[in-house]
Amino acid sequence: MTFVEKHRFAGGRTERDLMKIAWEGELFGVGLFETLTEMYPDHAEQFTACATMEWFNVHYCEPFGHDAGVHVTLEQAEKLGREGAALARRLHSFEKVAKLTAEETREVDPLYKQLAKGAHTPELKALAEDLLEHENAMRDWLKSELDGKSDGGAKIFDYLERHGISREEAVTPRKLREDVGGDKQHLVLAFFPDEDAADQAAHALRNWEKASEYMKVDAIGVLVKDTHGNIKEHKLGRRAGKKGMGVGVALGVIAAIPTGGLSLVGGALASGVGGGVIGEFFHKGLKMTDEDVERIGRELDEGHAAVGVLTWDFETEAVAEKLKELGGTRQILEVAKVEAEDQEPTATATRHEA
Repeated sequence: MTFVEKHRFAGGRTERDLMKIAWEGELFGVGLFETLTEMYPDHAEQFTACATMEWFNVHYCEPFGHDAGVHVTLEQAEKLGREGAALARRLHSFEKVAKLTAEETREVDPLYKQLAKGAHTPELKALAEDLLEHENAMRDWLKSELDGKSDGGAKIFDYLERHGISREEAVTPRKLREDVGGDKQHLVLAFFPDEDAADQAAHALRNWEKASEYMKVDAIGVLVKDTHGNIKEHKLGRRAGKKGMGVGVALGVIAAIPTGGLSLVGGALASGVGGGVIGEFFHKGLKMTDEDVERIGRELDEGHAAVGVLTWDFETEAVAEKLKELGGTRQILEVAKVEAEDQEPTATATRHEA
């Protein structure tokens, strides 16, 4: 059964219904087009761009879905992706893929038009119009292929370019983009009652990440004050991603909050690590308000332990929700684009790899 067939006889068409169909449809499309990329190498660039467009729209839909009362768990997302992949494998030929996709996209056009017509904000109306545009872009490319007059997916790449995604990024498979990184990096913090609870949550998060097809985070760290009042940290997993700042540096900033960053920068200089970069990272790297700093310091002073995870923007919300599910009080901080160095500062935190 295709995604449209599955929803054709569903209930009403409220904003919530429409957002649910839109959000879940994009997740289904990610699995469909990623699988088609592997099946049809002659059209790999266009199918990868379609998958990139679907993945972009997943995150585009997410806040509007939440506003409408729609929530999609990671397990549901992965199930939808697998259903899309299974459909791709059943079709067996490019011609069948092109014809079915053209029919499916035509079916959902009225839904997006209805969403745009009833939109209560300009932003929701823009989303609905963009969703309609992206369906037309895919349909026009596939039709041009069937007609023997390929347009190369021009409208697909135009859509992505308009949303800040270059052609090079568009044709990079998502699994490779995990190594390249996203537009923004975040430090997701979650506070737990004590170190044991934080350690359990960190291990649970690592196990969840390993079992997840759609989630590949870098190192996970735990911060807590010891009995002598010193901040200690330990990490699970890799030290840093291929691009961006390592979790040890980010958590070192958190550990240095009580000294206003002096201990971090001083420790970095003493150990020969690039103090200028680390100093810049402390002052500009984490976009913390005075309230953020006060709250983090208070949590650590009260003996609470923090689990910290560095994520790219396309991973952040899922990781934050998982930490909340595990019992943590979450907080998300944006990380500035500061290049990683080979070493990480020891600062005042004592670290050991786990």
